Amino acid sequence: MTSPDISTGPATAADADAPTRRDVLRYGAAVGAVTAGAGAASLLRGSVAASTPMRIVPIDGVLDLYVNEGYVPMVDGAMVYMRGFGDRPTTIDDPSPSLTATPHIFFADGRLVADRLFPPTAAPPTAAPPPKGRPSPAHPVVGDPLVYALKRRHWGSYFPARTIIAETGSRIRLRVHNTLTQPHELSLLGLATTGTIAPGQTATVELSAPAAGTYVFADPGGGPVQRTLGLFGVLVVVPADDHWRLTSGGAEFERQWLWICHDIDPVWGRRAQLGEVIDPVATPAVPAYFTLNGRAGFESVAVTEDEEINLASHEETLVAGSPRRTDVRNFSASATATTVVTGQMIRMVNAGVAVHQMHFHGNHVWTVRNNAVDYSRTTGSIDAEGHVQMQHWEDTVELDPLDRKVVVLALKPPPDALPEVFAARTEDWHYPMHCHAETSQTAHGGLYPGGIMADWVMAPPTPTGPAPLAAEHHTYPTQVAFAIDQPKEGSPTTEFRKTPDRTFLRKFFNRRLRFPDGSEHEIWGFEDATSGRGLPSPLIRATEGEMIHVPLKASKRVHTIHIHGQEPDPRNDGVGHTSFEVTGEYTYQWSPERGVPGDPNKGSSGTYFYHCHVNTVLHVQMGMFGPLIIDPVVHPSYPVTPGRTRRSFVDGPEYDIATETLLVPYTVDPRWHQLGHAAGLSGEDVGLNRFDPQFFYILGGNLSRPAPTAGGVQVLRDIRANVVGNGTAPSLLRVNNASYFPCRLRITEADGVTPALIGELIAHDGRPLRDTSNPTGPSRVMRDLGRPVMTDRVAFGSAERYDLLLLPPRAGEYRAHIDYTHWITGRNLATRTLTIYAS
Repeated sequence: MTSPDISTGPATAADADAPTRRDVLRYGAAVGAVTAGAGAASLLRGSVAASTPMRIVPIDGVLDLYVNEGYVPMVDGAMVYMRGFGDRPTTIDDPSPSLTATPHIFFADGRLVADRLFPPTAAPPTAAPPPKGRPSPAHPVVGDPLVYALKRRHWGSYFPARTIIAETGSRIRLRVHNTLTQPHELSLLGLATTGTIAPGQTATVELSAPAAGTYVFADPGGGPVQRTLGLFGVLVVVPADDHWRLTSGGAEFERQWLWICHDIDPVWGRRAQLGEVIDPVATPAVPAYFTLNGRAGFESVAVTEDEEINLASHEETLVAGSPRRTDVRNFSASATATTVVTGQMIRMVNAGVAVHQMHFHGNHVWTVRNNAVDYSRTTGSIDAEGHVQMQHWEDTVELDPLDRKVVVLALKPPPDALPEVFAARTEDWHYPMHCHAETSQTAHGGLYPGGIMADWVMAPPTPTGPAPLAAEHHTYPTQVAFAIDQPKEGSPTTEFRKTPDRTFLRKFFNRRLRFPDGSEHEIWGFEDATSGRGLPSPLIRATEGEMIHVPLKASKRVHTIHIHGQEPDPRNDGVGHTSFEVTGEYTYQWSPERGVPGDPNKGSSGTYFYHCHVNTVLHVQMGMFGPLIIDPVVHPSYPVTPGRTRRSFVDGPEYDIATETLLVPYTVDPRWHQLGHAAGLSGEDVGLNRFDPQFFYILGGNLSRPAPTAGGVQVLRDIRANVVGNGTAPSLLRVNNASYFPCRLRITEADGVTPALIGELIAHDGRPLRDTSNPTGPSRVMRDLGRPVMTDRVAFGSAERYDLLLLPPRAGEYRAHIDYTHWITGRNLATRTLTIYAS
């Protein structure tokens, strides 16, 4: 509805924030970097109805938002046309346009407070602002001085721009002013809407706060078009009776974070600025920039020379805290009324158009809910697309467009780090979180790592608070400097080096390989002394508790090895900006954590992989990856038949060694395979944001067969499965997505159409699916409770892994279909089919 409470006229100096000198300089310096086709003159050619901004008379308890437009500097300095819901009226020629609003809080008692901190210090109930976002602990735990008890209901949480916070029981009242010449709308998706707002007009929307949870508001015009241009935000609803819980009586946290993912297409922006109508089906988005809380690359990880940007990243994005012993069965465990043992909660929202894969190094995260609905602790199910629906550990969390997932980062001591290494640390340990749909790690077609990323930080012993910002990391003047100047070391020392139980030499190679379809592609990879040069790189297989060494010989180039899903100390995690890149030789060392029957907090057996983490977006596509499997130690309560069966985890079901199979979807964009080692790092657009696969393969094979010694491409040709009741253990299928796009495994009868419900999901990302409803008792495996998670389909994004038992009821043939889908359009790009032979 249109509101009469509006007057227009010249704005005074007090009505708008004057741009700072930094704003003016940054704007002026970036004019020359505008996307091709939009010269400096076009920066001043807007679509605003008038050059004079609106002037609005405020109303108590009503939040005013303005549909504005302007040019926004990207992480590489380029200026891109965008729109947004701002908190003051601005025009397109404003060097600092208001396209995002300051966080505001609607309280149940009717107050409306502007504050990034919740609960705010200016209004009760108050909370302490964590220094640079990092809560300090209460005290060391008696008997375990390397971990800490946490202050309960003490620290506030900072929220990024574009956030509206509301208590349950509050009344949300928004007044939206359209300053542009096209109609627009603000829709609280699924809740309420302003309806269409004509140019130069105002509309209001009012509603009672919905149930506690995370919601998206956006302009729904053109499907994802207006949202991609920047017209979106997030509504966070919190319990009025307890600001430190997800819901009343739900999971408690030390502090919470909101991560908003967004994808920016400068071509869409340029076309919109010229007044064109964009059809997202006819011309799908091709984002060139990917942001988290409005920042990317070196801005996201707070290593810029701009202290204001760094501080905002620390407060709003970079999860940090002291190590603690958490128990996923009870995130509200407390020994006293003033301390708690819990993690930090992260609300992840995908406001973009691409499927993102939020991968955490150093700790798995515990996924609690999706789209304002809690996952079950007692029952697992599979949705229509093939995603598992239950609370469980993940290291790579799929985030589809408009999804809102909530996870808890435990901040427990990295389970695979050596105890003496952990005890000896004297400074922050940094671990990355980044999207593993690797094209999102680029900016302007290169500049890795320049996209959606955020470190999380574990404080050292006896923390005295965060160090000064400038002392934490080397800082960089530009994203280009950051991309080309990752820390490098020739042949660094392995700290606290131990005698290994197993050693896996890995040497870099490059070679042109012929694939089974007759095509040939330049491949980079790792080889050992006997493997030959092939794809994937040779298997690493070890047992929990063993000391593992992986000597890397980087050859003439710079490389690392990241053991994806294993969680050692940062030096052995293989990431440049948190440790170093290797120019000579280095021996990676770690020891997988032993599992304990019934304990969901212990154990690391399962399916993983390893890959190079240098210019990762290119190097992984080039083939620098291989499988990694960790087997459990045999527990006396869960024996196995030696030489015939294993367990996938310590108290998991037995499976038949002879039919254990690895399935790895892999795709090739041949254009990428003509690029050089450091392509895109210097700022040139080499198109690494545009992944266009033309070849689709299923790598892998039967894991009981001897490893090939001649190299070559190892493809999976068929799957062998034991019939239930034939006297042998079931067959295990290990699935790992080495493609950058989402994939789906569908299992059918021999006709290729009729679904065959013969798959049982037992683990995801190296962690078993368990009933965790008992806060103090054992967490039993789902099949042992008579509630197996049965399915005929599994959806898995880039870098996700699943362990799947195959349980065919009869002998004969089945089909396994792998669908490769586009990460933005959802279009099926290809399907590859294998035969499952059951006997």
